[in-house]
Amino acid sequence: MNDIQAVGTHNSYKQAMSEEVRRKIAAKSAKAVLALDYSHRPLAEQLDHGARQLEIDVNYDPEGGYYAGNSDDAELRKPGFKVLHIAFSDAASSCERLVTCLTQIRDWSRAHPHHAPILLMFNTKETGDEAHGKPAKRFTEAAFDALDAEIRSVIPRGMLILPDDVQGGYPTLREAVLAGNWPTLDAARGKVFFALDEHEDKVAIYRGKRKSLEGRVFFVNTREDSPAAAYLTLNDPIAQAERIKRDVKAGFIVRTRADADTWEARAGNLTRLRAALASGAQYISTDYLWEDPRLPGYRVALPGGGPVRCNPVRCPGGAEPKE
Repeated sequence: MNDIQAVGTHNSYKQAMSEEVRRKIAAKSAKAVLALDYSHRPLAEQLDHGARQLEIDVNYDPEGGYYAGNSDDAELRKPGFKVLHIAFSDAASSCERLVTCLTQIRDWSRAHPHHAPILLMFNTKETGDEAHGKPAKRFTEAAFDALDAEIRSVIPRGMLILPDDVQGGYPTLREAVLAGNWPTLDAARGKVFFALDEHEDKVAIYRGKRKSLEGRVFFVNTREDSPAAAYLTLNDPIAQAERIKRDVKAGFIVRTRADADTWEARAGNLTRLRAALASGAQYISTDYLWEDPRLPGYRVALPGGGPVRCNPVRCPGGAEPKE
């Protein structure tokens, strides 16, 4: 499953800002409002279009209602993790509850059982609203336990690729990856796997005292020499080109970005996209799976247009996989 390359989306749930939110952000930073001026179609539509990586931002809300503010939004008032980009600000989401997002992905997967493995990359947000007495909700070990449990409540075990599946009988996850112990592509079809894209301190909370990631749902973004190393977020395919190629050759799975903050699309600049495709990163994220009619001429797709292709670093010239 690490011998493929696929395209996915960044902040996959994100909807366009309201005019009120746009004005508030623009009053603080004209640059920021431009960087946030993108949105995505529903998750199932993205998957239909060939996305095989989705990114979801989760906010901890065990009792419900923490991020509702003055809204009467019933979804925000239900207990469970909320999917919001910037709570209390740029928060418009196509699926406000994590269970809703996961249900949409699960149902699409069941309807397309031969799809290539889908990477679900998570950021764990800790946004507060101090002006209204709402400090940030922190991701403690208990919060991460709840996150794993909420995922398992929606995604059946048979649809999951877990760190334990890859580690198998090897002493550490890293050793298993370097030995090539990822599932075959055929075995991984119809399944999803999760990656926690966070800094070292938060990853350490998620791992706890585990040697690798025993019993956990998420692979984690970490250094190549960590016993838990299997997945890496390396977002700059130009500056990090050699590192990405080296890590992909070694057996790790890497996610990079074809564009960021709308700048490539605004300039019609394909340099970063070309570098991402050549890097061998298995998953390439974009905000432009479709062309934005306001910014014609920029969209991201694999050469040939399919949802997956043979990885140009690991198996150049091989028979092209499907779905």
